[in-house]
Amino acid sequence: MACLSIFQACDNCLDETKYTYSISSETFYNTLEEANAAVLAPLDVMRSAYNSNFFATLEINTEYCYPKGVYQTYKAYNGFVNSTHITRSESNWTNLYKAIMYCNTAIEKLPAATEMTEAEIAAYLGELRFLRGFNYFNLVKYWGGVPLKTEDNITMWDVPKSSKEDVYAFIIEDLKYALANCPAKSRYLATPNKNVVRTCLADVYMHTENYEEAKTLAGEVVNSGVYSLVQVGASRDFDKVFGYDLTTSSEEVFYIRTSRTDGKTWDYLSYTSHPKYEIEPGKLMLNGNGYFTHYTDLRNHVISTWDKNDLRYGLNVGFYIFGADAYGEYTCLLTKYWDPNSQGGGANVSIPLIRYPDAMLIFAEATARVAGGPTEESMEMLNQLRRRAYGRDPKVPDMELDYKLSDYKTMDEFIDLLIKEETYEHFNEGKHWDFIVRLGKAQELVGKYYNVEDGAWTDIQERHYLWKIPDSEFNYNKAMNQSTDQNPGYTSAE
Repeated sequence: MACLSIFQACDNCLDETKYTYSISSETFYNTLEEANAAVLAPLDVMRSAYNSNFFATLEINTEYCYPKGVYQTYKAYNGFVNSTHITRSESNWTNLYKAIMYCNTAIEKLPAATEMTEAEIAAYLGELRFLRGFNYFNLVKYWGGVPLKTEDNITMWDVPKSSKEDVYAFIIEDLKYALANCPAKSRYLATPNKNVVRTCLADVYMHTENYEEAKTLAGEVVNSGVYSLVQVGASRDFDKVFGYDLTTSSEEVFYIRTSRTDGKTWDYLSYTSHPKYEIEPGKLMLNGNGYFTHYTDLRNHVISTWDKNDLRYGLNVGFYIFGADAYGEYTCLLTKYWDPNSQGGGANVSIPLIRYPDAMLIFAEATARVAGGPTEESMEMLNQLRRRAYGRDPKVPDMELDYKLSDYKTMDEFIDLLIKEETYEHFNEGKHWDFIVRLGKAQELVGKYYNVEDGAWTDIQERHYLWKIPDSEFNYNKAMNQSTDQNPGYTSAE
């Protein structure tokens, strides 16, 4: 039986074969089963939206990651140049909007459902509006202002570009509705609940500098008692968080589920894996598959200064020389994820879009910003992550290991420490680039640390901060104009 997700309350699986994931007739959205299918439809598409290219592009942006092949030109920090890379990123845009379209159709139709209560309708609408808001959040972060396609203009081809501010306002409205109406506990592991919404909305508030609200929401997640850091004693114990064939973990907030039985796998591992690299003796990283399109380097500042006793180092960094003449003798694979049982390039590794440490990091920063400087609460969040990384009990203070508030008295000192812990915690999760861009630290970190050959400063060109809006959007959407609506640096005149 093909399984997308699993009941949290029991071991029953959700049979995907019962659902078509297609937008159906006017009479489709009437029953609980049909409403459930309406939520599964965008979730299924999101597996393609948050794919190998999406994660690779975000990781290659960082100060610690180096590309090869199709992505080689991206290392110039001059935006999208390679035509294949542009085409792949257009697919991300298309699938994000496809997921949004599925949400819009159901949001429009569900209020008229004849076989559901008002409370049931509101709960499913809450889930759908979370999914729509989440996908718009990623659109606005990486493309900036975008067309706001909603249930109100669902039949319109020509939808003008909205400003970033308007997109964020729309996202906040969606997520507030979702928070008020989503179930407290997920119906299935794949579906949203109130804590999923709280964590996402807290992140949105960090981007809009509403730190009070971010602190409140992230604090509610941290103090909910629902989540906890998985304790580890060795690097590969983190497979209890990121591993193949994993059902769930106490850190999972919002993952896109995968399944080996029906081929609904995650293709990103084909970009990080080498076909001959063994994670454990006799067990290949991706069962003999992989293109290792991006990697890191022992000479990079992040890698060279990372304490090897930190178990996250062994989780993430696998020294392996795969082409000394072309890439040098210091190359390292990104080894957080693996699947020795993979058939082809897809792995049965669920996509970790939101984890409990995300809420902890948001709470740490928001608390410090509200207070005007680091606090004991801020430091405790970072110390829990650090203790766990060294194999200690996260909740038990460790005088030898803990960061001390007295050593980080200013906000600047705390932010530098926050970035250090966030880098280690989010390594190869596609989150670090957005984090340092939001903090205004991307140019400083890339400038100082990216070039490991001669240490020369690396400039990030302005156009690199936003992805190119696909040409196809301008071809079909006549309310969009290439000369005025394309992101800076991507028009033919520039």
